Amino acid sequence: MKSFYHRFLVSVVLTSAVVVSVSLSNVHAASNAGGKCTKAGVTAKSGKSTLKCTKVGSKLVWVAQKSTTSGSSGTQPTSQRDIPAIIQNWGFNFADYSAATGKAGDMLIKGVTPPTFTGPNAATDNAMYRLLIGPIGAVVQGMVEPQNGFYLPLGTSVISMVDGTVCDVPKLYSNDYSVRVAPPGMACMQGGAYILYEHEHILNPTVKVGDKVTAGQKIGIVGDYNPHWKAKGLGILETGVFFSKKGSNAPWHACLSSFLDPSKKTALLATLSSAYAAWEAELGDNTLYDEAKMSPVGCYTTAEMTDSNNKNTSNNGG
Repeated sequence: MKSFYHRFLVSVVLTSAVVVSVSLSNVHAASNAGGKCTKAGVTAKSGKSTLKCTKVGSKLVWVAQKSTTSGSSGTQPTSQRDIPAIIQNWGFNFADYSAATGKAGDMLIKGVTPPTFTGPNAATDNAMYRLLIGPIGAVVQGMVEPQNGFYLPLGTSVISMVDGTVCDVPKLYSNDYSVRVAPPGMACMQGGAYILYEHEHILNPTVKVGDKVTAGQKIGIVGDYNPHWKAKGLGILETGVFFSKKGSNAPWHACLSSFLDPSKKTALLATLSSAYAAWEAELGDNTLYDEAKMSPVGCYTTAEMTDSNNKNTSNNGG
């Protein structure tokens, strides 16, 4: 699975002091704090101040808001403990493996053969491409992988893992896209948000920055940039959790399985285990995944990860 994850492409500008949620249509009405306004809750700029239309007594008036920085509708995390556990799905229709269909939801397992290689790097390449599902924390080419990877039939729908706001839809080096969703209550800022649930390698994204999404909503289809798997009829989806840690300029990732909705966690982890077992059985190799070293399932590490954790510190993705 050469170039399987390795993405630290989120370009969140942490130092910009911008004001969010400004309603430009109401600027003309916001002459001064205390002046009359017509719709409670709307905000507007007045010079360097932000005013909010607020009911005071029986009247609607403009009230000056305290100075804030971007991300004011959500606190910048000090560690991964501040990331909300709200993930509802794995980013696509994923179900317990069915021997009758040979599939785990939309994931095809029966009859799939991984790419094979010859030459001086064959042993390394063949080992990497044996993982139809790539766990977080696996070490590939000397790097700790910060995201899950799933190889899925071309055209498979990608769905939002969470409810939230689309804060970034960058075009990637691979000529496809990432859809990055902030949790409810967290504002978008230039380039993203303090916390983002990432859906990477998406073709034909159906959402844009600022859109509200619900968990399970289609946001595109899997990418097809990996030529070796594309030749097998499979595309790729990578999912992860990004956060911008207070006091650090580095991009951080965490074990996605740690942030599953508690009411769905048991079922979601069981589905992942079912697919691991089915893929091992398909290849006749029960050593592909070592769940005894995963806690929770899907992650060989729950440590906070950034490019400084890796031997290769490239931010080029791949």
